[in-house]
Amino acid sequence: MTSFAGCAGNSVKPAEETTDTKQMPSKFDLRNADGKNYVTPVKSQRWGDCWTFAMAGAAETAYLYANGLGVPAGETNDKVNFSEKYIAWYMFHGITKDDAAKGKVRSSQAGEGFDISEAEKDNEMSAYFIGGPFVQSANLFGSGFGPVDESTEIKGELPYAYNDEASVEWALPLNAAYRSVPAAAVFRDSRVLPCPASFDAKGSYHLNEEGINAIKQEVFQGHGVVLALNAAHAGFNNKNRAVYDSSDEGPNHAVVVIGYDDDYPKENFTRTKSDGTAVEGSTPPANGALIIKNSWGKKTFDDDIDDGYFYISYYDHSLLSAMSYVFDNSGEKPAALHYDQYDLMMTQWYGATEYKDETKMANIFEAEEDAALCRIEYRTAAPGAEVAYEVYKDVEQDNPSSGTLLEKGTCSHPNAGSHVVDLDGKYPLKKGERYAVVLTVKHGDSYIEVFPYATDFVEGMTVRGVINKGESFLYTGGKWSDMTVAKDSLCERAKKQCADNLAADKALPPLSPEGKSFAVDNYPIKAILQTD
Repeated sequence: MTSFAGCAGNSVKPAEETTDTKQMPSKFDLRNADGKNYVTPVKSQRWGDCWTFAMAGAAETAYLYANGLGVPAGETNDKVNFSEKYIAWYMFHGITKDDAAKGKVRSSQAGEGFDISEAEKDNEMSAYFIGGPFVQSANLFGSGFGPVDESTEIKGELPYAYNDEASVEWALPLNAAYRSVPAAAVFRDSRVLPCPASFDAKGSYHLNEEGINAIKQEVFQGHGVVLALNAAHAGFNNKNRAVYDSSDEGPNHAVVVIGYDDDYPKENFTRTKSDGTAVEGSTPPANGALIIKNSWGKKTFDDDIDDGYFYISYYDHSLLSAMSYVFDNSGEKPAALHYDQYDLMMTQWYGATEYKDETKMANIFEAEEDAALCRIEYRTAAPGAEVAYEVYKDVEQDNPSSGTLLEKGTCSHPNAGSHVVDLDGKYPLKKGERYAVVLTVKHGDSYIEVFPYATDFVEGMTVRGVINKGESFLYTGGKWSDMTVAKDSLCERAKKQCADNLAADKALPPLSPEGKSFAVDNYPIKAILQTD
């Protein structure tokens, strides 16, 4: 095994990644990995929130595996039960003034995020029907919001439990006591994986083996993988619980990958007509399948032996948006961690601007209380990023690289995603002390500026990013400039990237730069502090 991210100056390495597929067996299933089951029971979604079940299911498996919480194969693993309700509700309800709480939300960020109040006038359950372009939604976990266990009590009740009855209260309060409840697991990393399905300029499908191998590698390391696919029933072979879609219609459902089988027969996908002949295009070109955990209860198919799992061909044309999570295994309590952050828009998309000359991004924070800076977190927007970080204290209010240098280091990231880096030391900060995290991000010879952006993508939705003076800074041309100066320019860059991406890839989620609201947010740079 080789290091996932070679970080110089870090006492704790990020999670390791297998890069050689020859090291992996031809078949692997996290329900029976060396005799242990790391997969929680199949659940049943009531609303159109499959993406929350995919996120929660992948997070549950990743957490169980990282912490050695498997049970004997064949037994039910119910050691965690992360809340889908929490994910759906707080993803699409932006920050309020009542959300302000030390260690999670600064009052200066009130108003930031998605607002679906207009949609809720027609359907109060709108948050649970919005399809999630979920890959980049790891920012929810990365910000210290969840995963939250359904057993968490607030005022003697279980507000985060997902009930399949319409009569229960589905709305959650928009205040710090409910949104900022301590997480059940400490987020470490998200990995945006290559897409298994690719299309050439003429729209013809081609298998991307790199994407399939990346999914297999993550599963083999114990990371449940979130994946989008087309769940149209016409592509199902009910008898074998096998799915192969060659229609090029694109994905409409989100699931969790919990295993794979290189030798799964291609014939098992073949569907037959009433006369017994094969349906044209229902047999993939070769063997191989991913093993999927679904969220439709245990009766996904019309089969008495169904258990809520199915196989999908490596060659399925609809496979998109694969991502995995990594969680901490040190036993650290999430409640002891505080987050300094300004990027709370919970966006699904990240823009990137290339520069030829030296360019840096930075956030300046002011400590809200006495604490020790122990980690930093940031977002990369494309695979193969090289990131150099610097941490300063006692900085001037408009110069992130002034003051005292506490630490510097470098990291490389094969995958895009959100990455947590342990600092060599724990640096005490006093309440009111100003400090900064500075990043230099490179792809090859280009310097990269990474920024979040979002737009309304359903009727009745608006979005707002809150960028205040003195928070985020860009270094270009040998000097620092406040991000507020470039906010309009960033919006235009993001809109162009959005339009270019849509023109290049028909399989992208329905995102238009021409919506009634379009917003950018602060640089995705976070500081993580210990309070005890």
